[in-house]
Amino acid sequence: MIHAAYKHGGDVFGAARSLQCNPREIYDFSANINPLGLSHMALAAIKDNLDLIRHYPDPLCRELRGALTGYLKVASEKMVLGNGASELIYLLARVMGFRRAVVTAPTFVEYGAAITAAGGVVNEVPLLEEEGFALPVPRVKKALCNADVLFIGNPNNPTGGAVKRYIIQSIIDTARTHGTTVVVDEAFMDFVHHQEHFTVLPLLDDYPNLIVLYSLTKFFGIPGLRLGVLMAGEPIFKKIEDAKDPWNVNSLAQIAAVASLADKEYMAQTRQLIWLERDFLHRAISLIPGLKAFIGEANFLLVKIQSSTISSTQLAAQTAKQGVLVRDCANFNGLNNKYIRVAVRTRAENVVLLKVLREIMKGAANG
Repeated sequence: MIHAAYKHGGDVFGAARSLQCNPREIYDFSANINPLGLSHMALAAIKDNLDLIRHYPDPLCRELRGALTGYLKVASEKMVLGNGASELIYLLARVMGFRRAVVTAPTFVEYGAAITAAGGVVNEVPLLEEEGFALPVPRVKKALCNADVLFIGNPNNPTGGAVKRYIIQSIIDTARTHGTTVVVDEAFMDFVHHQEHFTVLPLLDDYPNLIVLYSLTKFFGIPGLRLGVLMAGEPIFKKIEDAKDPWNVNSLAQIAAVASLADKEYMAQTRQLIWLERDFLHRAISLIPGLKAFIGEANFLLVKIQSSTISSTQLAAQTAKQGVLVRDCANFNGLNNKYIRVAVRTRAENVVLLKVLREIMKGAANG
């Protein structure tokens, strides 16, 4: 059985153990986390409030809800806070009784896994490479006639593709006629250029069949603290809120998130870095013989291995030996062992990745 850390990437501790080095010496391109790390304001807030761990955390996350309301422009009574978005996905599947789900392929594996764990079945709508892995709206709408729920990653993981709000709204309209709930996962929305044209949060008041997921761990660089948000109308909100565990968001996660949401300079620096380095990395990888990078709107790139002499699993194993982790996409439905995913990091780190990829691909070409 594969441990979840290996299933998703980001296992710097396992890699460091294998290489007998400090985890801080690992270049982790397998997890899509802000390369700047956490905000200085968040780090200072954690240090200044460490003594609060002797108390139970605020079960209602009052201060955090207030900060999120200001940032996301969503009423706090529509929010359920979770120990990461994954906890909320599994809660949704279990509590809402979803048994027939539609997902795209490839997409985040936990959508289908949560439905399966709750005893349901999953219908996959393929994203085709020849269509640039774009969301096939007509095929998605057709699949809704026999579905309880549709999951859409926006941007989608691992392809990075984002869909504008008016397109998703047309899908939500169709879903409503079939009594289907639409879950839009906006975990990477903060990295999207002109995100105001993509986010569906403004639709929440008009669509009772809409649920939006949001994550603070990727953009704000705090995956070790685990923090996600589910937003929906009252019937859904109340069911999930009543079913979740008490104190499921720890004190340090709440403190770090509130400070991060106040750090506007950090947010601006993050977006500037990601947009610049994403373009650089896309161009540079595409110049490596045997590799093709797909441009996206998130903080990562899907890369196809066009060489017949090396698989994604072999490539990931070889980069790992050099202390560079990439995400092997062989376990994504809809892909095969010819795709990897790499996170966008700082220029210095990206140069290291490119050097390693060039060496490995050159070696593969030479047999």
